[in-house]
Amino acid sequence: MTKLIKTLILFLPFVILSCSSDNDNDGDTINKTYKVRYEASCDNPNVTLCILYTTKNADIEHISEDAKEVFVKSPFSTELEMKYGDYCYISVYANGEDGETISDELTFTSSIFVDGIKKAETNNKTVSVSYYLLTD
Repeated sequence: MTKLIKTLILFLPFVILSCSSDNDNDGDTINKTYKVRYEASCDNPNVTLCILYTTKNADIEHISEDAKEVFVKSPFSTELEMKYGDYCYISVYANGEDGETISDELTFTSSIFVDGIKKAETNNKTVSVSYYLLTD
């Protein structure tokens, strides 16, 4: 019986330490940050683009309130740091102001890169929307 108790006492610290390190890894995942790059373009570089993109964990129902809006010529690219669980979203369409002629034949592209790897890309007429949830 004393042999069993000694064996349990000997291995108990290893069991406790292994459980402790599992919990530490969960915290590392939740606190993980990602380098997110948004890209947007139009096949006509003379068109002013209206781009809406998230910079933090945004509520999908309130994207227009939580996101950043910019007006630029094609192509567009921006890079920022986001956290695990954040919702990445980008939309691009023609601004249509300043007397620009908007054609139904325009093609828009939006892309999301996470740590240099393309995670989402959409090509579409009229408007392009890409989204990705940072969970891996």
